[in-house]
Amino acid sequence: MSQSLGVVTPELISFEKPLQLERGQTLPRYDLMIETYGSLNADKSNAVLVCHALSGDHHAAGYHDSESNKPGWWNHYIGPGKCIDTDRFFVVSLNNLGGCSGSTGPLSINPETGKAYGPAFPEVTVLDWVHAQARLADHLGIHKFAAIVGGSLGGMQALQWSITYPDRLESAAIIAAAPRLTAQNIAFNEVARQAIIRDPNFFGGNYTDHDVIPASGVGLARMVGHITYLSDISMGEKFGRNLPREDRDAEGVNFAVEQYLRYQGKQFSGRFDANTYILMTRALDYFDPTLNESTALSQVLSETRCKFLILSFTTDWRFSPSRSEEIVDALIQAGKAVSYARLESAHGHDAFLIPDATYERLFKAFMSRVHADLGGGVVISHSYRIPDWIDNNARVLDLGCGDGRLLAQLVETHAIHALGLELEPDKIATCLDLGLSVIQQDLNRGLSNFNDQQFDTVIMTQTLQAIRRPDLALSEMLRVGREAIVTFPNFAYIRNRIQLGLAGHMPVNPQLPNPWYDTPNIHLSTFRDFEELCQTLGIQILDKDTSNLSGNRTWLGTIWPNLFGEVAVYRLTKEP
Repeated sequence: MSQSLGVVTPELISFEKPLQLERGQTLPRYDLMIETYGSLNADKSNAVLVCHALSGDHHAAGYHDSESNKPGWWNHYIGPGKCIDTDRFFVVSLNNLGGCSGSTGPLSINPETGKAYGPAFPEVTVLDWVHAQARLADHLGIHKFAAIVGGSLGGMQALQWSITYPDRLESAAIIAAAPRLTAQNIAFNEVARQAIIRDPNFFGGNYTDHDVIPASGVGLARMVGHITYLSDISMGEKFGRNLPREDRDAEGVNFAVEQYLRYQGKQFSGRFDANTYILMTRALDYFDPTLNESTALSQVLSETRCKFLILSFTTDWRFSPSRSEEIVDALIQAGKAVSYARLESAHGHDAFLIPDATYERLFKAFMSRVHADLGGGVVISHSYRIPDWIDNNARVLDLGCGDGRLLAQLVETHAIHALGLELEPDKIATCLDLGLSVIQQDLNRGLSNFNDQQFDTVIMTQTLQAIRRPDLALSEMLRVGREAIVTFPNFAYIRNRIQLGLAGHMPVNPQLPNPWYDTPNIHLSTFRDFEELCQTLGIQILDKDTSNLSGNRTWLGTIWPNLFGEVAVYRLTKEP
């Protein structure tokens, strides 16, 4: 059962060795404020690094005192029995370099002047943070992280880790992130910075010399940012056009949403440093592992070695699902192990912070696989003759892989390199439980995100009849794969003929269990129909078989498949 970590205590760690920064300057020394949860095992292999987003810090889980009612920013997902299970993992969370929660940043004393760095604090980048985190790992005796995880800007750090230190992490979970900011995102950040810079109390960033803070500018920056983190749906559900609450300050506001934004701005300006906000948003703007697209992202990711989980949220317009899918597609092009799901949520970009059952199921399944390989073998699926047609160590793509049992069986018996495509999040989670890589993808959109001949075999079991264009699907299967294996229900099966001929209605039976008005099957066919289509498309039939729904041959089906074959099974390739 999930429970709280209780009271946790931050720790300050000092580094006396200078750190050379990406943009040319050097920090002679620095401190990092961290929190750790759980216990490091004997070989120090169970460590997980949690990277925070723009306004986050080291306090990711638990409480700072027994009286507090405000837990860490990711408390729902870190703790005993939770997604990042502290009974299994040693979790490290830190306040990044340049932060304002204990790590060296603009509020720290500059040893050269004896005064706060202020605007003189050197520019830092995501790469600098990763280098500092690697030094932190060295200090803790951690050579390799079991996983590095983060949302938003935290996800970008996990991505950078996979590129810069590919041998120092086993897995990466990148949530609600992007490979680089769009111009619109950079523009939002600049509006926020200008709100701070134009505050009369900013004093060019030297406000500490005047014993003031640019509270108005920081508050306005937070209001702008907060609007972009929410969705129109979530704002409508939470506020609508409601009047302000009478139990809170409502002076000069006409709507509850105005009151809320002002409250958020005021709270934020009291805890977050203005120079830090400018520095952090600049680091976010600079992030681009492709070096301004001078190198393809797939090439940049070609040397990564970890397994990836990528998650996005449908109403996140700040880092839309299409941005996560850029990372997914690049990893596919690079031939890397990646799983992906696009989650339904009404909460916009903030969804990665908010409890959600489907999100939790997928995240927990992935982290469980990080912790240990599946024990006790696999559940054997109705595999027909498919294993006989698969080579050992083959690259296999399973279209509509369902719960992953067939792929898991082939991994165990043939040591294949497996990737599945599936639409339903619950089935994706089951695949993750089995240790498989799986991408959430609608097969009707085609396979354009895969290279020609990227796989040895492409499988589609009991799904062809539910595809809008089976002809295009077959052509795509044999574009991305050397061979294809297809199974589908034979509509000419004798039981179907009897129901049509004698009862005069569409068949409903174990083979075709849905009524005609509520069925996923939109292109039912027979052995003969399928073979004629193959001839038209220039597809060579290497082998064929028939079976019942249990995956077993019947002697009548072997003799007369078009009448007595319940399931058609084909092995295909392109004609020479």
